[in-house]
Amino acid sequence: MSKFAIGEMVDKAADDHEGGIIIAVFPTEDGNFRYAVDMEGYGALQFFAEEKLVVHAS
Repeated sequence: MSKFAIGEMVDKAADDHEGGIIIAVFPTEDGNFRYAVDMEGYGALQFFAEEKLVVHAS
């Protein structure tokens, strides 16, 4: 089961914690998950491994 769900707000775990919304969840062949995230201010989807994301800080 994936750690994050479609529609959930997340932040990048590193850098300056930029935020975005999960648009899609993709299972990998090795049993992990990758996420398509609509990052605020980019106008394009970015793809992240699960360990690169954290729950959005309210």
